[in-house]
Amino acid sequence: MSSLRKTFEYNSMTRTLSRTALILPLLLLISVSTARPEIVIHKLVKEKGLKAFPVKILAQIPLPEGYHEGIYLDGKDIWVSNGMAGDTWIVDPSSGKISGNIGSVARFTEAVAKGPDGKFYLTDWGEKKLYRTVIGPGGFTGKPVLSFGHAHPAGVIWNGANFFVLTWTRGPWGTKFHLLKFDAALNTLAKVAINSMQEPSQLAWDGANLWLSSWYDGRVYRVDVDRWKITGFFVSPVSMTTGIAFDGKSLWLTGTASDLYKLEITEGVAMNIKVTSGAFEDGGVIPERYTGDGEDISPPISWSEIPAGTRSIAIISDDPDAPVGTWVHWVIFNIPPDTKGLAEGVPADPTLKDGTVQGINDSRAIGYGGPYPPTGYHRYYFKAYALDTMIGLKPGATKKELLKAMEGHVLAEGSLMGKYKRK
Repeated sequence: MSSLRKTFEYNSMTRTLSRTALILPLLLLISVSTARPEIVIHKLVKEKGLKAFPVKILAQIPLPEGYHEGIYLDGKDIWVSNGMAGDTWIVDPSSGKISGNIGSVARFTEAVAKGPDGKFYLTDWGEKKLYRTVIGPGGFTGKPVLSFGHAHPAGVIWNGANFFVLTWTRGPWGTKFHLLKFDAALNTLAKVAINSMQEPSQLAWDGANLWLSSWYDGRVYRVDVDRWKITGFFVSPVSMTTGIAFDGKSLWLTGTASDLYKLEITEGVAMNIKVTSGAFEDGGVIPERYTGDGEDISPPISWSEIPAGTRSIAIISDDPDAPVGTWVHWVIFNIPPDTKGLAEGVPADPTLKDGTVQGINDSRAIGYGGPYPPTGYHRYYFKAYALDTMIGLKPGATKKELLKAMEGHVLAEGSLMGKYKRK
């Protein structure tokens, strides 16, 4: 990495913190607000010609009478949150029996999600709070880490990069619904008004899209969180739909007073690409060789399980932990579909010999720019997309331009995450 590029990235990423330090003695209030990510306000809208996806019931598991809310999959069993001060049931999907239960941490457990720290995050409707918990002899135990004020939290999920929480705010004007997006430290990044559906309840993530169940509408909606658009839906087979969860192939679903159902969605659910690297494991530390402290060359990236019909592959690498907002490190697209990966050290050429095209990163350079975080560990995602088209953008395209061009053409996607901290 050139010294100019290092200086540009480091200075850009630390500008907010540096300015804050300079005015701290005079304007403490400003420094506090500057240090926190900006909250962006959005509105969730429906795409024109919204498509209904067909579903097929694969299995039905009886549940005891209760107030069924969120669903969490632990890799083996299915946890069903039973609100109204009830325990969370542990359901064995192979036998269809409840194999255990976990005591509630507060008054009304809406949903459970496992966070990046391995702790369980619970939304409690009655307390209007988010709890960080572990499981002890008596059940969930922990303390609240976030209060929602007058809003009641419903569904919560961690998608590998962000937390999402649904909230209901009741008042004399009626009930207002919002989808909140948080970073790993629970800083609010976005507040999205939901006016296009009634009584959204729970959340699921299929590897590429967010799914929202609507208690009132009797539908489950697919949401593109990059554009905040509803891009499709399916009609729920149960009334008063609440909990939903994705197991990699199928969606699990329940309702307030319904059984547990396993559904096959023949369209609409994103397929998953397996993304790996010979240099580091998913969630592992990126070797210095591939960073601004080393040779600053791109790491080897491989992928598999590319679906039929793929015409090109695209890769986007970015850092969501940068203090100035998500920092883009690599944009590369029109990779031939029969390619199994990229060797380390992809040259910084606008167009490669096989027709692959490279965009511009946030250091204003073509090709890859390695990690160079100002402080602490940052997460770096390498996201792969299988597309049913070639992208008509020229070299030097931005991440935003590529995402726009890919709309409606993503057949499958997957990601690999590595961490890095400067010594």
